[in-house]
Amino acid sequence: MIHSVTLFNAGMVAYFLAFLFYTIYAFSKSSWSSKLATGFAWLGVIIQGAGFVVRGMEKAKVNMVSNWLDFYKYAPFTNMYESLMLFGWMAVLIYLLFEWKYKNKAFGMFVIPLALIGELSTQILGFNEQAQPLVPALQSNWLLFHVVTTFVGYAAAAVSAGVAYAYFIKREDTSTKDWVVIFVTTWFIFFFIIYSAFRDNVFLYLVISAVAAALFCVVLYIMRKIGVAKILPSIDAMEQIMYQSVAVGFVFLTIGIILGAVWAKYAWGGYWSWDPKETWSLITWLVYAAYLHARYIKGLRGKPLAYFTIVGFLSVIFTYYGVNLIIPGLHSYAQ
Repeated sequence: MIHSVTLFNAGMVAYFLAFLFYTIYAFSKSSWSSKLATGFAWLGVIIQGAGFVVRGMEKAKVNMVSNWLDFYKYAPFTNMYESLMLFGWMAVLIYLLFEWKYKNKAFGMFVIPLALIGELSTQILGFNEQAQPLVPALQSNWLLFHVVTTFVGYAAAAVSAGVAYAYFIKREDTSTKDWVVIFVTTWFIFFFIIYSAFRDNVFLYLVISAVAAALFCVVLYIMRKIGVAKILPSIDAMEQIMYQSVAVGFVFLTIGIILGAVWAKYAWGGYWSWDPKETWSLITWLVYAAYLHARYIKGLRGKPLAYFTIVGFLSVIFTYYGVNLIIPGLHSYAQ
């Protein structure tokens, strides 16, 4: 039988090819590149979907599951490697649904890389790829529902962030100040991902993440200069996509937090213990609650909305990478 890791890696290759053809489409607007881009993206989703099925079989074997009611024992997303694969897979799937709804493929070269970075970080940070027995704290039927709903929220946040980056390419009045804000927030995103596993030299990883963020901004600037903005939807449409992505993510993040609290009651005897993961999940929830309030009630629009979107994704990154790997707590086992 094909190993799940092989399928996950094959899916990443398909995502990379999708990103390549989305980029070619952005520059050439050719129909063949458009079809190949979407085709490879769906191929990656299908392959990695099969990977999760195979991973479940592998985990069932490792955990010696004999009763099908113990489905939590073969849930294929109980550690950092598996959950990051789930994050990337869901981000691409949600993006494809938005692509189908809005009939616009310009966002592929912004969202697909975020999914790829998440999945490739499993290799960069050296997470264990092998199916492992479940630790006692994870042996609960609540596991499946809590993790899936939470990661739908994370994936939707990634989609909204990808659209926010594209938004600054679309706007004609993007200023030096805007590029500085994009650089700083992206710097922190890269830093949390890199530093969370390599903590021996803070200055080195500050420099590495700064260089990565600078290159990212240069690529965005070049895209703006060569006319990629022409294939992007209108400013109003992009703001609506950002808002809808966050709204979807907020709903699932809320459900995930509630399910996590119920699970905590059974596992640790209390609904809330102010564990670092719980605390930062609440902070992230509050950030997005403020976002939706500002957008829906106060009518927030324009660049501040895009800034808010990227900051929200930064909070998601720290909640997942930073808290899991830097701050010890009850969730530290999920590595």
